[in-house]
Amino acid sequence: MKVAQNPILRGFYPDPSICRVGRDYYLVNSTFAYVPGVPVFHSRDLVNWQQIGNVLERKSQLVLDGASMSRGIFAPSIRYHKGIFYMITTNVSYGGNFYVTADDPAGPWSDPVYLKVPEGVDGGIDPSLYFEGDKCYYVGQRQKKNARFYGDCEVWLQELDLAKGELVGKDYSLYDGAMKDACWVEGPHLYRIGEYYYITCAEMGTSFEHSICVARSKALTGPYENYKCNPLLTHRHLGRNYPIQNIGHGDLVDTPEGEWYLVMLGTRPLNGAAELGRETFLARVEWEEGWPVVNPGEGKVLWQQPAADISDQYGQNNQWSENAHPAFESRMEMKFSTPLDKRFMFFRHPDEDTFKATGERECALKCSKGRPEDTEGVISYLGLRQQDRSFRISVQVSGKLPVDAGAGLLYLYDDNNYIKLLIGRQEEELYVTISKREKGQDYMLFQRSLKSFSKDNDWMALEISGGEQRISFALWGEELPVKLSAGFMSAEQTGGFIGCTYGIYAEGTGQGYASFKDLTVEYGI
Repeated sequence: MKVAQNPILRGFYPDPSICRVGRDYYLVNSTFAYVPGVPVFHSRDLVNWQQIGNVLERKSQLVLDGASMSRGIFAPSIRYHKGIFYMITTNVSYGGNFYVTADDPAGPWSDPVYLKVPEGVDGGIDPSLYFEGDKCYYVGQRQKKNARFYGDCEVWLQELDLAKGELVGKDYSLYDGAMKDACWVEGPHLYRIGEYYYITCAEMGTSFEHSICVARSKALTGPYENYKCNPLLTHRHLGRNYPIQNIGHGDLVDTPEGEWYLVMLGTRPLNGAAELGRETFLARVEWEEGWPVVNPGEGKVLWQQPAADISDQYGQNNQWSENAHPAFESRMEMKFSTPLDKRFMFFRHPDEDTFKATGERECALKCSKGRPEDTEGVISYLGLRQQDRSFRISVQVSGKLPVDAGAGLLYLYDDNNYIKLLIGRQEEELYVTISKREKGQDYMLFQRSLKSFSKDNDWMALEISGGEQRISFALWGEELPVKLSAGFMSAEQTGGFIGCTYGIYAEGTGQGYASFKDLTVEYGI
């Protein structure tokens, strides 16, 4: 029996959805206002995962103009039917619900088909697809017509004409959650298992009260019977000090041998803050009297999850497929060569001239006018998800900067919460600065001329490291006299739906470029 280490996807990988094709499993996650959107992961054993692509790579697929960090793409769902992969999701910043298709989940994926809904109809968020015979059904979430409160929602169903991108025929209200006065019933998925149709959905929001519930019916359109043992899975009863929290938004998958598993999101908070964001976890499911039970005898997510002992394509040496990346590596020496590493992300779409690869491990970023808090314009940032609290990210920055420009490392939660370690040029002098933006307020924490370091200014080695949410900074290996807590960089402290990323960043007047080389991330230091 193989064992999966939870979370199976570490860091900012929320809202997982999974499907199986033969012995291959494919999983996608939300990306909000990051580009490219919706990473695609592949596994053959549910334990080892590799990123094989991103669904939304082109601006024609993903419009994010003016989107703040926690807007954009919500809760994708991936399904497979008759040789075609479907990914359906919501862009809350443009166009609403849409789907794209591909013959190969690694891409390329089609341009979006935005769903046409009658005027005045609430299309909701978190759509999923269910196929039966030659018909496709849209399974969604929406506010009730006679909602008693904000978030009084239900799961609904309607046939989807894929050729026209239109919902057709009668729509059916299926389920409004397990709890009395349940709020934010969302993230629904529909399955046919044996003689029943099953709905899984999340409820009670994305925070501490989050849960997964289930209902069933012998008829597609209902009525659906609520599971008397709901919630199917939650950690809210374990208390706020339990190390895994916010469990919810699950999707079921079976193995070729008939075993069942559930992927879901969860967090690993420390001191009341989960700066890594919502991550992807795995749990085993067994069936009792026609109902799913998660990890019988435990009833919770396990750190070490026994998983199906099935053969995989990696062999005894666990070799990854070409042009794909393991879900987690303890050391990453990042390359900028074309095609760009699939793990890199921009905040909204860059202009064509924002980023330039100048060597395998060298690149240039335009010193753009945009700052992370700006809702318009380009932000010159190329980042990676933070995947562990014990980390070191380092890069070398060229001293040949334009006047009134800055370049270095950005540690980013969202538009109004971030930390910067930059080299800046004011007239002919270079400075190192440390600053932060916390809850929309800017603070300059450190500024010092590089002349006092008696070092060569051609290239400056910058470093941000962390452990147990304590953040420190170094220049040329010399620790700088600033330490910060990263606790404010989290949904628990400042709101939002995302997790921390970090990477290279440049700002200025829009003229000239900053040069970088040797970007490296290390974990477990």
